[in-house]
Amino acid sequence: MMDYISQHKLISLVVLIVIIAAAWWGFTGVSGPSSVVTSSGTLTATSSQDAQIVSTLLQLQAVSLSGTILNDPDFLALQDFTTQIVTEPIGRPDPFAPLTGAPAATSTGALNPKLFAPAKH
Repeated sequence: MMDYISQHKLISLVVLIVIIAAAWWGFTGVSGPSSVVTSSGTLTATSSQDAQIVSTLLQLQAVSLSGTILNDPDFLALQDFTTQIVTEPIGRPDPFAPLTGAPAATSTGALNPKLFAPAKH
């Protein structure tokens, strides 16, 4: 690959310049500067959004939270299907600490191999 590039330096340079130019053109674009804020489009969009917000707020003001639903027979007929949470004892403060009375590791770091031996009948 390096031999090909060193033998065709002019072609490689032209290809590199074309790639850089294409990237530059893609990032900057060819269109002229555009206005970020337009007065006519922004005002109509903002005023319609404001009208929607005002309409929603007026609908929310009409909502009454009197609490009469809590006395409704249909509400009172609802059943609770929750499951009781049973408290469990808390585990060790440090679950990764060695157990007391556990077999000690050998000098190589492995546990006693007899610990995992199958039971003899």
